[in-house]
Amino acid sequence: MTRFIIFALLILSLNGYAQNPVILLSIDGFSHKYLAQYKPKNLLSLANQGIMADGMTPVFPSKTFPNHLSIVTGMYPAKHGIVHNKFYNKKLHKQYSLGAGKNNSAWLTANPIWAVAEEKGFKSAIYFWPESEAMVNGVLPSHYFPYKHNEPNINRINQIINWLKLPSIERPNFIAGYFSTIDDAGHRFGPNSKEVAEAILNIDTLIGTLIKRIKSETTATPNIIIVSDHGMTPIDKTLVINWKSLLSNYSKLNVINGQTQLYIYEEDKKVLNDVRSHLSNVSSKHQFEIMDKSNYPDHWHFNVNNAVVPDMVINALPPTIFVSEKSHIGSATHGYDAKYNSDLSAIFIAHGPDLKNKVIINSFESIHVFSLIESLLGLPLSTDVDSDINVLSNITNRH
Repeated sequence: MTRFIIFALLILSLNGYAQNPVILLSIDGFSHKYLAQYKPKNLLSLANQGIMADGMTPVFPSKTFPNHLSIVTGMYPAKHGIVHNKFYNKKLHKQYSLGAGKNNSAWLTANPIWAVAEEKGFKSAIYFWPESEAMVNGVLPSHYFPYKHNEPNINRINQIINWLKLPSIERPNFIAGYFSTIDDAGHRFGPNSKEVAEAILNIDTLIGTLIKRIKSETTATPNIIIVSDHGMTPIDKTLVINWKSLLSNYSKLNVINGQTQLYIYEEDKKVLNDVRSHLSNVSSKHQFEIMDKSNYPDHWHFNVNNAVVPDMVINALPPTIFVSEKSHIGSATHGYDAKYNSDLSAIFIAHGPDLKNKVIINSFESIHVFSLIESLLGLPLSTDVDSDINVLSNITNRH
């Protein structure tokens, strides 16, 4: 009984540090340059009142699932396990498909922030986030929704308001939401299209609605963090490469096409050397680069030996992409190395009672959002992550 009382007092104490909920919103495919290009008034108003970064650097590759998992785990992809939207796991002997963690949590090898919070007695609520349906270490969010791509965006706003209206003892400490419409428009029509402009206006209006309704309908004073996973950059449809034709002499090679990368899983170094020699002879230096574990760039953080890191990466250079016979080719994409393409820079905007006002900060890597959320929630800071609280600690009012 005494142990139960101590535990209950600990939970109450921790929640005392999280009086202000944290809301994390992801706007998939929202390039940092869109802020200046399209001038979304509600996002800029929030940024001008609070904090805006001069860009946020996605992890490699700049794909949706690796980056969303890095944001909520504070880990680089090789550590959290989701190294691309498509990849192979040598241990599981399977190819990853989006959301596969729902049926097998072994795909994820790091704890997302909602699992960390739940284990400390906090409540979390997720209205879509990549892999939020996966039970990690036996933990799920207190509230979550199975992903439906065509779910109206307004439903997500309504539910966030409903969560904030709950009595303080029931109200989630951490809320996350995800919007995909800008990414969809960018892929199909390109970053400079009227369709992207319309999608941005729609999302910006929803953000404005959310802010107004928080003030008028709830007593909550949340810290709001708005991010994207990556930007968007045009492709050249005349520079597409049919990867099966490219590697037609290697029919037994385990190749996963991620459009901007080919991940090759092959332990025989002789085969890899043959592949390298073949590709070096047929490629233009402007189309792709050939990397393996001997020369992966440090900022990829792929220089580890585990079940998901490929033995070789054929890395496309913009505006080239890899396709198959049945590929749908859009107008733009992402996935390239964001370190060398400013189009792919993501956004970071934050505002709330525990955050400083009217601050512009330098661009930083997206993994550091994790430690910021831990700090705002009053959680003990994780020491086994790549995220570093020192990167963003100067934007909070916490000491």
